[in-house]
Amino acid sequence: MSDPLTDIVALLNPKPSHSKLVEGTGTWRIVREAGGEAFFCAVLAGECLININGEGPQLLVAGDFLLIPAAYSLENTNTGLERTSDITMPTMIANNHVRIGSPNAKPDLLMHLGHCDFDTQDKQLILSLLPKEILIKEQPRFIALFELLLDESKARRPGREVVLVQLLQLLLIESLRGHNGVFESAGVLAGLQHEKISLALHNIHEKPSFNWQVTSLASQASMSRSSFFATFNKVVGMPPMQYLLFWRMSLAKKALLCTADKLEQIAFQIGYQSASAFHVAFNKYVGMPPGAFRNQNRGLNDS
Repeated sequence: MSDPLTDIVALLNPKPSHSKLVEGTGTWRIVREAGGEAFFCAVLAGECLININGEGPQLLVAGDFLLIPAAYSLENTNTGLERTSDITMPTMIANNHVRIGSPNAKPDLLMHLGHCDFDTQDKQLILSLLPKEILIKEQPRFIALFELLLDESKARRPGREVVLVQLLQLLLIESLRGHNGVFESAGVLAGLQHEKISLALHNIHEKPSFNWQVTSLASQASMSRSSFFATFNKVVGMPPMQYLLFWRMSLAKKALLCTADKLEQIAFQIGYQSASAFHVAFNKYVGMPPGAFRNQNRGLNDS
Protein backbone atom coordinates (compact mmCIF):
# COMPACT_ATOMS: atom_id res chain seq x y z
CA MET A 1 0.00 0.00 0.00
CA SER A 2 1.24 3.50 -0.84
CA ASP A 3 2.62 5.55 2.04
CA PRO A 4 1.34 9.16 1.89
CA LEU A 5 4.07 10.44 4.23
CA THR A 6 6.83 9.06 2.02
CA ASP A 7 5.01 10.38 -1.06
CA ILE A 8 4.80 13.90 0.34
CA VAL A 9 8.43 13.95 1.49
CA ALA A 10 9.52 12.78 -1.97
CA LEU A 11 7.34 15.48 -3.52
CA LEU A 12 8.90 18.13 -1.25
CA ASN A 13 12.30 16.99 -2.60
CA PRO A 14 14.51 18.67 0.04
CA LYS A 15 17.67 20.18 -1.40
CA PRO A 16 20.66 21.02 0.81
CA SER A 17 21.26 24.76 0.93
CA HIS A 18 23.95 25.18 3.54
CA SER A 19 24.79 23.67 6.90
CA LYS A 20 27.58 24.07 9.41
CA LEU A 21 29.01 22.89 12.68
CA VAL A 22 28.78 25.60 15.34
CA GLU A 23 30.66 25.65 18.61
CA GLY A 24 30.00 28.29 21.24
CA THR A 25 31.16 29.45 24.62
CA GLY A 26 30.46 32.31 27.00
CA THR A 27 28.02 35.05 26.03
CA TRP A 28 26.78 35.32 22.46
CA ARG A 29 23.72 36.18 20.36
CA ILE A 30 23.05 35.29 16.72
CA VAL A 31 20.23 36.93 14.74
CA ARG A 32 19.34 35.91 11.20
CA GLU A 33 16.58 36.56 8.68
CA ALA A 34 15.52 33.79 6.30
CA GLY A 35 13.33 33.43 3.24
CA GLY A 36 11.04 30.61 4.31
CA GLU A 37 13.53 27.77 3.89
CA ALA A 38 13.41 24.76 6.18
CA PHE A 39 15.67 25.22 9.20
CA PHE A 40 17.13 22.35 11.20
CA CYS A 41 19.27 22.17 14.31
CA ALA A 42 20.80 19.23 16.15
CA VAL A 43 22.43 19.94 19.50
CA LEU A 44 25.38 17.57 19.89
CA ALA A 45 26.64 18.92 23.25
CA GLY A 46 25.63 21.63 25.71
CA GLU A 47 22.51 23.77 25.46
CA CYS A 48 21.20 27.02 23.97
CA LEU A 49 18.08 29.14 23.59
CA ILE A 50 16.48 29.51 20.18
CA ASN A 51 13.62 31.66 18.90
CA ILE A 52 12.22 30.88 15.45
CA ASN A 53 9.68 33.12 13.69
CA GLY A 54 9.16 35.14 16.87
CA GLU A 55 7.40 32.29 18.64
CA GLY A 56 9.36 32.80 21.86
CA PRO A 57 12.64 31.30 23.08
CA GLN A 58 12.87 27.62 23.88
CA LEU A 59 15.63 25.59 25.43
CA LEU A 60 17.49 23.05 23.33
CA VAL A 61 19.81 20.56 25.03
CA ALA A 62 22.15 17.82 23.85
CA GLY A 63 20.26 15.21 21.86
CA ASP A 64 17.51 17.59 20.69
CA PHE A 65 16.60 17.92 17.03
CA LEU A 66 14.52 20.88 15.85
CA LEU A 67 12.94 21.21 12.40
CA ILE A 68 11.09 24.31 11.21
CA PRO A 69 9.57 23.62 7.75
CA ALA A 70 9.45 27.36 6.95
CA ALA A 71 11.76 29.74 8.85
CA TYR A 72 11.67 33.52 8.42
CA SER A 73 13.60 34.74 11.45
CA LEU A 74 16.00 33.20 13.96
CA GLU A 75 17.54 34.34 17.22
CA ASN A 76 19.98 32.00 18.95
CA THR A 77 21.60 32.82 22.32
CA ASN A 78 23.53 31.26 25.17
CA THR A 79 21.77 30.09 28.31
CA GLY A 80 22.54 31.30 31.84
CA LEU A 81 22.08 34.62 33.58
CA GLU A 82 24.67 36.54 31.60
CA ARG A 83 23.18 37.71 28.30
CA THR A 84 24.03 40.27 25.64
CA SER A 85 21.95 42.46 23.33
CA ASP A 86 24.82 42.79 20.86
CA ILE A 87 24.88 40.57 17.79
CA THR A 88 27.84 38.19 17.69
CA MET A 89 29.90 37.74 14.56
CA PRO A 90 30.94 34.10 14.07
CA THR A 91 34.61 33.24 13.55
CA MET A 92 35.42 30.78 10.79
CA ILE A 93 37.48 27.82 12.03
CA ALA A 94 37.30 25.65 8.94
CA ASN A 95 35.00 25.02 6.02
CA ASN A 96 31.43 24.81 7.39
CA HIS A 97 32.75 25.10 10.97
CA VAL A 98 32.39 28.31 13.02
CA ARG A 99 32.94 29.52 16.58
CA ILE A 100 30.64 31.94 18.42
CA GLY A 101 31.43 33.64 21.71
CA SER A 102 34.84 33.73 23.39
CA PRO A 103 37.58 32.68 20.92
CA ASN A 104 39.87 31.17 23.55
CA ALA A 105 37.69 29.38 26.10
CA LYS A 106 36.75 25.72 25.79
CA PRO A 107 33.44 25.33 23.88
CA ASP A 108 30.42 24.46 26.00
CA LEU A 109 28.05 24.09 23.01
CA LEU A 110 28.27 22.07 19.82
CA MET A 111 25.43 22.03 17.30
CA HIS A 112 24.88 21.29 13.65
CA LEU A 113 22.42 23.60 11.95
CA GLY A 114 21.49 24.74 8.50
CA HIS A 115 18.83 25.21 5.86
CA CYS A 116 17.39 23.19 3.05
CA ASP A 117 14.84 24.23 0.46
CA PHE A 118 11.90 22.25 -0.84
CA ASP A 119 12.16 21.90 -4.60
CA THR A 120 8.49 21.59 -5.47
CA GLN A 121 5.82 23.64 -7.19
CA ASP A 122 3.42 22.92 -4.29
CA LYS A 123 5.67 24.04 -1.45
CA GLN A 124 3.25 26.39 0.30
CA LEU A 125 0.28 24.03 0.11
CA ILE A 126 2.30 21.06 1.34
CA LEU A 127 3.76 23.12 4.17
CA SER A 128 0.22 24.04 5.21
CA LEU A 129 -0.35 20.31 5.76
CA LEU A 130 2.68 20.03 8.05
CA PRO A 131 3.26 21.34 11.59
CA LYS A 132 5.00 24.70 11.99
CA GLU A 133 7.59 23.19 14.30
CA ILE A 134 8.90 19.72 15.09
CA LEU A 135 11.03 19.12 18.18
CA ILE A 136 12.51 15.67 18.75
CA LYS A 137 14.05 14.92 22.14
CA GLU A 138 16.16 12.04 23.39
CA GLN A 139 16.46 10.16 20.10
CA PRO A 140 20.18 9.50 19.47
CA ARG A 141 19.52 8.25 15.93
CA PHE A 142 19.09 11.88 14.83
CA ILE A 143 22.57 12.73 16.05
CA ALA A 144 23.93 9.76 14.11
CA LEU A 145 22.16 10.93 10.97
CA PHE A 146 23.51 14.45 11.39
CA GLU A 147 27.02 13.15 11.86
CA LEU A 148 26.64 11.40 8.52
CA LEU A 149 25.26 14.60 7.00
CA LEU A 150 28.16 16.62 8.38
CA ASP A 151 30.72 14.12 7.14
CA GLU A 152 29.18 14.12 3.67
CA SER A 153 29.00 17.92 3.62
CA LYS A 154 32.73 18.20 4.29
CA ALA A 155 33.79 15.49 1.86
CA ARG A 156 33.96 15.77 -1.92
CA ARG A 157 33.23 12.15 -2.71
CA PRO A 158 31.46 11.12 -5.94
CA GLY A 159 27.68 11.21 -5.60
CA ARG A 160 27.86 13.77 -2.78
CA GLU A 161 24.72 15.70 -3.75
CA VAL A 162 22.64 12.53 -4.12
CA VAL A 163 23.71 11.33 -0.67
CA LEU A 164 22.95 14.73 0.90
CA VAL A 165 19.46 14.75 -0.57
CA GLN A 166 18.81 11.19 0.61
CA LEU A 167 20.02 11.99 4.13
CA LEU A 168 17.82 15.10 4.28
CA GLN A 169 14.81 13.11 3.12
CA LEU A 170 15.53 10.47 5.75
CA LEU A 171 15.82 13.13 8.47
CA LEU A 172 12.58 14.70 7.36
CA ILE A 173 10.70 11.40 7.38
CA GLU A 174 12.15 10.42 10.76
CA SER A 175 11.26 13.78 12.30
CA LEU A 176 7.72 13.78 10.94
CA ARG A 177 6.93 10.30 12.15
CA GLY A 178 8.88 10.57 15.39
CA HIS A 179 7.27 13.65 16.94
CA ASN A 180 4.36 12.76 19.22
CA GLY A 181 2.92 16.28 19.35
CA VAL A 182 2.87 16.64 15.59
CA PHE A 183 -0.56 15.08 15.27
CA GLU A 184 -2.41 17.53 17.52
CA SER A 185 -3.07 20.08 14.76
CA ALA A 186 -4.88 19.55 11.48
CA GLY A 187 -2.84 18.22 8.58
CA VAL A 188 -1.95 15.12 6.64
CA LEU A 189 0.07 13.77 9.59
CA ALA A 190 -2.97 14.01 11.83
CA GLY A 191 -4.95 12.21 9.14
CA LEU A 192 -2.41 9.40 9.01
CA GLN A 193 -2.86 8.88 12.76
CA HIS A 194 -6.64 8.70 12.47
CA GLU A 195 -7.74 5.07 12.23
CA LYS A 196 -10.32 5.65 9.49
CA ILE A 197 -9.16 8.80 7.71
CA SER A 198 -5.77 7.19 7.16
CA LEU A 199 -7.48 4.54 5.02
CA ALA A 200 -8.85 7.24 2.72
CA LEU A 201 -5.45 8.95 2.44
CA HIS A 202 -3.74 5.66 1.59
CA ASN A 203 -6.38 4.90 -1.04
CA ILE A 204 -5.99 8.32 -2.65
CA HIS A 205 -2.21 7.97 -2.81
CA GLU A 206 -2.25 4.35 -3.94
CA LYS A 207 -4.88 4.82 -6.66
CA PRO A 208 -4.97 8.50 -7.73
CA SER A 209 -6.48 7.49 -11.11
CA PHE A 210 -9.51 5.81 -9.51
CA ASN A 211 -12.82 7.65 -9.81
CA TRP A 212 -12.97 8.49 -6.11
CA GLN A 213 -16.05 10.19 -4.73
CA VAL A 214 -16.84 11.17 -1.15
CA THR A 215 -19.23 8.21 -0.95
CA SER A 216 -16.66 5.64 -2.10
CA LEU A 217 -13.96 7.04 0.18
CA ALA A 218 -16.39 7.01 3.10
CA SER A 219 -17.27 3.40 2.33
CA GLN A 220 -13.59 2.42 2.34
CA ALA A 221 -13.28 4.07 5.75
CA SER A 222 -16.47 2.36 7.02
CA MET A 223 -18.11 5.72 7.75
CA SER A 224 -21.26 7.49 6.65
CA ARG A 225 -20.78 10.06 3.93
CA SER A 226 -21.60 13.03 6.19
CA SER A 227 -19.47 11.81 9.09
CA PHE A 228 -16.53 11.05 6.81
CA PHE A 229 -16.70 14.44 5.09
CA ALA A 230 -16.83 16.36 8.38
CA THR A 231 -14.10 14.28 10.03
CA PHE A 232 -11.74 14.42 7.03
CA ASN A 233 -12.19 18.19 6.76
CA LYS A 234 -11.49 18.68 10.47
CA VAL A 235 -8.55 16.30 10.76
CA VAL A 236 -6.72 17.01 7.49
CA GLY A 237 -7.70 20.67 7.18
CA MET A 238 -9.42 20.47 3.79
CA PRO A 239 -12.34 18.53 2.24
CA PRO A 240 -11.55 15.09 0.79
CA MET A 241 -12.14 16.02 -2.85
CA GLN A 242 -9.94 19.09 -2.47
CA TYR A 243 -7.16 16.87 -1.13
CA LEU A 244 -7.68 14.45 -4.02
CA LEU A 245 -7.38 17.35 -6.47
CA PHE A 246 -4.27 18.63 -4.70
CA TRP A 247 -2.59 15.23 -4.92
CA ARG A 248 -3.54 14.68 -8.55
CA MET A 249 -2.27 18.11 -9.58
CA SER A 250 0.95 17.61 -7.61
CA LEU A 251 1.56 14.36 -9.48
CA ALA A 252 0.71 16.09 -12.75
CA LYS A 253 3.22 18.88 -12.14
CA LYS A 254 5.92 16.38 -11.30
CA ALA A 255 5.18 14.37 -14.44
CA LEU A 256 5.18 17.50 -16.61
CA LEU A 257 8.56 18.60 -15.30
CA CYS A 258 10.33 15.26 -14.84
CA THR A 259 9.08 13.11 -17.71
CA ALA A 260 8.43 13.36 -21.44
CA ASP A 261 4.97 11.79 -21.07
CA LYS A 262 2.27 13.17 -23.33
CA LEU A 263 -0.69 14.99 -21.83
CA GLU A 264 -2.95 12.02 -22.59
CA GLN A 265 -0.69 9.71 -20.58
CA ILE A 266 -0.52 12.07 -17.60
CA ALA A 267 -4.29 12.59 -17.73
CA PHE A 268 -5.00 8.85 -17.49
CA GLN A 269 -2.39 8.35 -14.76
CA ILE A 270 -4.12 10.80 -12.43
CA GLY A 271 -7.76 10.04 -13.16
CA TYR A 272 -8.89 12.06 -16.17
CA GLN A 273 -10.49 10.32 -19.13
CA SER A 274 -9.14 12.70 -21.75
CA ALA A 275 -6.39 15.23 -22.29
CA SER A 276 -9.00 17.95 -22.73
CA ALA A 277 -10.58 17.26 -19.32
CA PHE A 278 -7.11 17.30 -17.74
CA HIS A 279 -6.29 20.52 -19.60
CA VAL A 280 -9.38 22.26 -18.19
CA ALA A 281 -8.81 21.03 -14.62
CA PHE A 282 -5.11 21.88 -14.63
CA ASN A 283 -5.69 25.33 -16.11
CA LYS A 284 -8.31 26.09 -13.45
CA TYR A 285 -6.12 24.81 -10.60
CA VAL A 286 -2.74 26.23 -11.65
CA GLY A 287 -3.78 29.24 -13.69
CA MET A 288 -2.18 28.13 -16.95
CA PRO A 289 -2.48 25.17 -19.36
CA PRO A 290 -0.27 22.12 -18.68
CA GLY A 291 1.77 22.66 -21.86
CA ALA A 292 2.55 26.25 -20.89
CA PHE A 293 3.43 25.14 -17.37
CA ARG A 294 5.87 22.56 -18.73
CA ASN A 295 7.52 25.03 -21.09
CA GLN A 296 7.77 27.77 -18.46
CA ASN A 297 9.10 25.69 -15.57
CA ARG A 298 11.04 22.79 -17.03
CA GLY A 299 14.22 24.78 -17.55
CA LEU A 300 14.06 25.96 -13.94
CA ASN A 301 13.58 22.41 -12.72
CA ASP A 302 16.62 21.20 -14.67
CA SER A 303 18.91 23.96 -13.42
